[in-house]
Order: sequence, then C-alpha cells, then structure tokens
Amino acid sequence: MRYLSILSVMFTALLFTNCNEDDFENFPSDSETYTVTFNLNWNSTDFPTDYPSNAHFSKLIGWSHLSTSTFFKLGTQASAGIKNMAETGGTSPLDEEIKNRIELDEGLDRVIGSGLGTGTGSISVDIVVHKNHPSVTLATMLAPSPDWYAAAVNVSLYENGAYLDQKTVDLRVYDAGTDSGLSFASANEATNPQAPITMFVDAPL
Repeated sequence: MRYLSILSVMFTALLFTNCNEDDFENFPSDSETYTVTFNLNWNSTDFPTDYPSNAHFSKLIGWSHLSTSTFFKLGTQASAGIKNMAETGGTSPLDEEIKNRIELDEGLDRVIGSGLGTGTGSISVDIVVHKNHPSVTLATMLAPSPDWYAAAVNVSLYENGAYLDQKTVDLRVYDAGTDSGLSFASANEATNPQAPITMFVDAPL
C-alpha cells in the first residue's frame, strides 16, 4: 500500500494513501487509487487573530489531471467555479468545470468529499491517478472567509517512471482574487476588476 502525506506549514495536513483500484473499472488497468486525508488543525490558540466562532471547512473538491494543467494555478484568473468554492464553499459549478476538462482529456478523475463542521478534524476522499494524468489538485474553503481556501495544487504522484509509495508536501492557503474582504467575517466586497489567484500571506492568518 502506498502513502502520500501533505503537511501544511499553517494548520492543515493532507495524507494520500495508495489503495486497491478494483472498484474503478472505467479507469486504465495500470492506474492507482489514493485515499486522501486532510488533517485540519485551525484553532484559536495558534491562530487567535479574529478567529471566527464558526470556523469550518467546505466540502473537499478536486481532480487528477495532466501535470501541465493550469487550472487553479497561481497568477491565473479564478473560474466561476473556483470563485464560488472560495466564497461560499459550493462545489457547483466547479464540479461541471472539472467534468468538462476531463471530457477533453485534461483530467482523469473528479472527486467531492465531505466538509468539516469545525476548524479541527479530518476529511478523506479516494482519487484515481494514472501516469498520463499523474497530478492531483484538491481544495476546501477556509470558512468563513471572503475568498480564501486551503489547497494542494498540482501534486504529482508519478515520478521517475513509478507511482509514489509516499510523499509529504505542504498545503497552502490561497486568495481567489474575487473578494476584497479583510477578515473572516467581512461583508461581501467584490474585487473589481477581478485579481489573479495568489498565495494568502496577509493578516489575519
């Protein structure tokens, strides 16, 4: 069994566990399935500034895809789906955007997992990768917030001609560039014109 863990420098950890893909008959026979686990520890002690009383994370959503995909890439404009996920935690229309890209052979598997009702805990989901679609991107809204989300973007699980047994990478917090609010409970304030996706490096985090 293979493992991939993604540890955050902030407050989240993401674990990928390779498992049997017998239930995924529509995928290539040489594909691999990973169980992804976000271990979340966003708490008021470590992050006291404006810490919201209703801290939580939205449903986990993402896909496996070409390593050259620019969807979710820093410096690009957030799609309508990424915008809605980052601002409201909604998985639509992001799920359809991912589905359309998969139909164009840019991706292989689309997944939606559960959310988390508090700032601490874990979220798990299974995702299938293949050597032709070796990268994984997964995101969950940091909620409440204007347009901030925690994500692992373009994480490759196939290197040097083999699937990885385990790997640890950092999760990051991103700003979708669609809302100019300054803190978790800020009122909606659309960014006009829309800014590109950036790393979130400002207060209150």
